Amino acid sequence: MQARTLNGRYRLDERIGEGGMAVVYRGYDLVLNRLVAVKVLRDQYGSDANFLRRFEREAQSAARLSHPHIANVYDVGQDQHTRYIVMEYVDGPNLKELIRRQGPFSVDGAAFIIRQVADALDYAHAHGLVHRDIKPQNILVDQHGNAKVVDFGIAKGLSDANLTEAGTGMGTVHYVSPEQARGAPATPASDVYSTGVVLFEMLTKRLPFEADTPVGVAMQHVSATPPPPSHFNPAIPPAVDQIVLRALAKDPAERFPSAGALADALDHWDQAGAGASQATRVMAAPMGSAAAVPRRRPPTAVPGRSGRGAALPPARTDSFRDDIGCVTWLIGSAILIGLVGLVVLVFKMGDFGFFDPSRRPSPTATLVAAASPTAAPSPTVTATPPPAATPGATGTPGTPTPSPSPTPEMATVPSLIGSTIEQVQDIVSGQGFTLVEERVFSNVELPGKIIDQEPRAGTMVPKGSEIHVTVSRGPEYISLQGIRGLPRDQARRQLEELGLTVNEVEEGSPTVPRGSVIRTVPEAQVPNGGTVTLYVSVGDQVKVPDGYGQPYPQVIAALESAGLVVTSAIPQSCSQIQQSSPGFDCDTFADGAVVSASLAWGSWVPRGSGIVIAYYDASAE
Repeated sequence: MQARTLNGRYRLDERIGEGGMAVVYRGYDLVLNRLVAVKVLRDQYGSDANFLRRFEREAQSAARLSHPHIANVYDVGQDQHTRYIVMEYVDGPNLKELIRRQGPFSVDGAAFIIRQVADALDYAHAHGLVHRDIKPQNILVDQHGNAKVVDFGIAKGLSDANLTEAGTGMGTVHYVSPEQARGAPATPASDVYSTGVVLFEMLTKRLPFEADTPVGVAMQHVSATPPPPSHFNPAIPPAVDQIVLRALAKDPAERFPSAGALADALDHWDQAGAGASQATRVMAAPMGSAAAVPRRRPPTAVPGRSGRGAALPPARTDSFRDDIGCVTWLIGSAILIGLVGLVVLVFKMGDFGFFDPSRRPSPTATLVAAASPTAAPSPTVTATPPPAATPGATGTPGTPTPSPSPTPEMATVPSLIGSTIEQVQDIVSGQGFTLVEERVFSNVELPGKIIDQEPRAGTMVPKGSEIHVTVSRGPEYISLQGIRGLPRDQARRQLEELGLTVNEVEEGSPTVPRGSVIRTVPEAQVPNGGTVTLYVSVGDQVKVPDGYGQPYPQVIAALESAGLVVTSAIPQSCSQIQQSSPGFDCDTFADGAVVSASLAWGSWVPRGSGIVIAYYDASAE
């Protein structure tokens, strides 16, 4: 079969990958004579505005970035109704396949890949983009061990207002950060967490959290303590355990400050024993900081061509890196000393009223300490008032000092997370606060629950301040797993409690008990607030097809196809029919058409029931 060509330029060869939204082909650019990868949006999403927006955002996001470890985007186009993105072709598997084939990786082998991913992420973060879906499937590794981060389909700018818009999702649940699972906006720290999960999987060939359902996995990301990698791979040193667990901290502030800092710590894991202070500096140092020691040389083998963990080429060594580090340290130290001196000078000058002459202490002020044998001395200030201003005189001696602004009354911000707006409204208003709501999708919390707040509980703020709360709207998509087989009333109640509209259609089934759900439409999941149709079993029964006015041979075939047995087909004359139906019009009714049956049209009857039909025979008069 001839290969398809888009816009006469991009030939689509073999399929090399696919996801829920698009299919990826290995292709060939007929103009520039080079291999390319072409991502083609599935036809069913071509008219969906949300998917089109996400598809276009992927191209725009990746096109903004030019980095050796981010797959380049060459072109974006449309051929009739087909939308596509042309990207750099990476001749190699994704990291998930590498883990399956040769995992678990050695620490050095994992560090080599993580360093490249971290460099790509730090570059994206510096350009205002959070990937939000870091996982091994989105990391391609060529035959020389060079990693490329792909699929910026749900990446969003750090300044974007709506990070939870419909259709963008929250990333793959096994790699999602706790804050994303709670429905909160993703930050660079979220990508660090997902990178930590990837690192865990590379070292153990396992995931830190598993559950029967996606929601169960997401809940573990939110609340469960991850096991150390050495629990599954005893060869992992304790220092590496600590690095991975820090990357998987629930609180974003407790993770590495950047992806590069994670990679730095992993590069120097074997130096953690040299002292606690040194280990702390290494783990906390951002990528390229002066505190980092020279990187480790990675293994020298090529992915897929040698044993475990040897998936890497030689690293380049820069002979002048140490010199640059020293110069950077000296310059930074000089700048820091200068800043400290400037701050001290300003502080001292400010104390003596340098910036506001009217606030200088009076030269006649004296400090009198009242001594007491029974009490500690209490300092008392007495001052000679300045002379009254003389009309027409110049200067400022007679200018009154402005009264200080009244200190606002402070209050402690209450803890709101986990409650509903209704539960906390009286408490908040009673303490003088005002609530400002933002509702977001959450795969973990039930609708109406507060999942985040700012300021944090326990913070002292002026009374009357606003407390911004993030309230769960429930999951963006609601799973329908487990509904089949439930009694209709139980299924309806569960779905309506989730805010869904429920319709019912009766259907016969030889296997599902009467009154239980046979299937649902849609089958797997439904958008939050959507409609579900329950097909409810009436037992092993069939519905009598309506054959009135249709030719009797056709009706017989339909009845038998439905599972009924036609025992007789009786011809009737016009007068015979009018005896039971006086309004029957013999002139307009078709000869041979069915006029009645022994079972009611549309009724449910046991499978195999017999039925008798009667039809109009114009020649029977």
